[in-house]
Amino acid sequence: MSSAFIECISLSKYFNGRNQITKAVDEVNLSINRNEFILIKGRSGAGKSTLLNLMCGLDRPTRGDVIIENEYINKLSNQIMSRLLLKKIGIIFQNFNLLPTYTVYENIEIALDPTTTDSGRNERIIAPLLEQLELTDKVNSLPSELSMGQQQKVAIARTLVKQPSIIFADEPTGSVDEETAKEIIQHLLFLKNERNVTLVVSTHGNALDSFADRILLMNKGKIIN
Repeated sequence: MSSAFIECISLSKYFNGRNQITKAVDEVNLSINRNEFILIKGRSGAGKSTLLNLMCGLDRPTRGDVIIENEYINKLSNQIMSRLLLKKIGIIFQNFNLLPTYTVYENIEIALDPTTTDSGRNERIIAPLLEQLELTDKVNSLPSELSMGQQQKVAIARTLVKQPSIIFADEPTGSVDEETAKEIIQHLLFLKNERNVTLVVSTHGNALDSFADRILLMNKGKIIN
């Protein structure tokens, strides 16, 4: 068995257009160790987001495999994959994916195990995150009442509340101001250094370069370094 924590083997995702096949991800081979901070860089359209979606199980490959802790996740049933996402994998989306009619608190709470009915337990988990991310006074606000930076923080809190061992983040600093970007970076580094979380982050900017263990360049669906 492989010693890698996360592994991609000949991973490919093709889309059929009218006159041609678009190779969004094309024969990617990649090994990531536990507690690594991997930065995947490339221009818009390089395939970064598609690669992350395949690696975290949100999308199925055209061919190839994604292996997490020796588990071939692309071969799991939707039900088992959902449990894996709930227990082990955190995702920070580029467009936040907050529910517009839910409050800040409700948007975070929804990430917790739905079979748990102990609201006191949920509050004990969520309250420290709200304080850490300076969202305590926004607990009853709707996403439309927040700044872009605050919305991104809610998305991060929703991910952290599950205490995942892996976080996939798609352009986590792309929609926020420089000061908020610095705060987000510090939260990601805390997770890596204090909680041994493995980070896989896509970006086209340079704000995260000096913090990553490895930087991978992507172009036309391929890892080119």
